[in-house]
Amino acid sequence: MASDIETLVSMGFPRNRAEKAWKKTNGAGLQPAMDWLLEHSEDADIDEEEVNTGQSLQATSNPAATTTGATEDGKYEGEIKDGEQTAQSLICNDCQKLFRDAGAAERHAIRTSHQNFSESTQAIAPLTEEEKKEKLAELKARLSEKRALREQQEKDDRKSNEKIRRKTGQELTQAKEKMEEESLKKAFEAKKKEKEADRVAKAKIKAQIEADKKERAAKRDAAKQVTQAQAAAASAEAAAAPKVKKEYTDSRLQIRLPGGAPITHTFPATSQLEDVATFIKDNGHAQTFTLSTSFPRKTFQPDDYSKSLKELDLVPSAVLLLGTL
Repeated sequence: MASDIETLVSMGFPRNRAEKAWKKTNGAGLQPAMDWLLEHSEDADIDEEEVNTGQSLQATSNPAATTTGATEDGKYEGEIKDGEQTAQSLICNDCQKLFRDAGAAERHAIRTSHQNFSESTQAIAPLTEEEKKEKLAELKARLSEKRALREQQEKDDRKSNEKIRRKTGQELTQAKEKMEEESLKKAFEAKKKEKEADRVAKAKIKAQIEADKKERAAKRDAAKQVTQAQAAAASAEAAAAPKVKKEYTDSRLQIRLPGGAPITHTFPATSQLEDVATFIKDNGHAQTFTLSTSFPRKTFQPDDYSKSLKELDLVPSAVLLLGTL
């Protein structure tokens, strides 16, 4: 009812809040509107205007005809005939107390355990100034209590959250330290295994090298023994076999000319030294010269020229030095 809104305004509530509370509670009465204001007093949109609020209030405050005078059925504005009375309150049949709305009746039922309520056409007198002050004081006390409870709850929540945060931080720190410890332990174990594997590998390589050395030494000793045996057998065979002097049929002579390039030529072993001298002369060299060997040192005499190369020990090869007379 519009009178409830005026009552709320007279109690100190802004009109827009009073109208919104009345609309949100579907005009259930003063107490539900006060309860709604208590519940939503700190909402962010508490002061936002409701659409078509004024029209709804007007329709409620004057639900009868919109014009003065009698209506078609002969009723005058505001007239209530028999049987048209509407409920103005709720009455407790157990104690006969009147209540403005269902919220008040419900609170009475909770306090007294009374269960029998019915609608009553008896109107409850408007709140006196003293009652308005009491209601407002009660509302303020409830708001203050609610705010204090909320602040205490927020304080408790902050403490609880801080404890949780600290505990979580400690657990995270411990978990991190444990992970680092496990990581270091695993790294140490891995390094230890790696060193052991290196040691085993080096030991295997060293053993293999030693085995290879021994094998090579054994092969050398065996080869040496075979060589010695073969040499001994060859010596024995050579000693047992009769010596046969090899016969050479050719003599390869290198003739060194003074101031010129040496001449190499092969002669039959039976050729005389005179044939060598003729060969030298035929190749355009001096007509008179001497022939000698460097080792052993020997200069051939005229009577040597009629001897064969084999007789002069110039077979199978020799170096002759050409000298001038």
